[in-house]
Amino acid sequence: MRSLENRLFPTGRLLLAVMLALLALTVLSGRPGAADDGPRQFLLSIYKKYSGPGAMGLDWRGNRASLYFDPAMTKLILRDVRESKGEVGRIGFDPFTAGQDFEIKGLGIEIVSQDAETAQAVASFRNLGQPAKIRYDLVKTAKGWRIANIVWIAPEDFKGDLRSILSGPL
Repeated sequence: MRSLENRLFPTGRLLLAVMLALLALTVLSGRPGAADDGPRQFLLSIYKKYSGPGAMGLDWRGNRASLYFDPAMTKLILRDVRESKGEVGRIGFDPFTAGQDFEIKGLGIEIVSQDAETAQAVASFRNLGQPAKIRYDLVKTAKGWRIANIVWIAPEDFKGDLRSILSGPL
């Protein structure tokens, strides 16, 4: 006669398989820009790389650009990397912090507008004690939300947009 445990759990393998499947779903849903994430969640996944002890920021250049940027912006980023030949290139700062160094505090992300294909969001925070405000123009792609442009609103002496800088001469 089988024990109660054997009747309730015919095999430990089934339980293990279910647990592994749930773990895989959890891991996959945490990747940047998953297709079912909203624009706010997408931006939070980016800024997560800038918070906490030992935060290193986001590796957004080169082959990783398509994880965060739409195809047109990715093309501009890859062109900049190629033309700069290992040098700084057109962007000598981190576009997500509007600076070279960062210590992000008080992050807030507001979705200003959104429809099925596009969204506009503003990230507000303090970076090294200074207020910063960055607008994101986002587009929905088959791979999820991606950045079509970044516009720096504050600090006052740091205004402009990523697309214009990357479209300009080296």
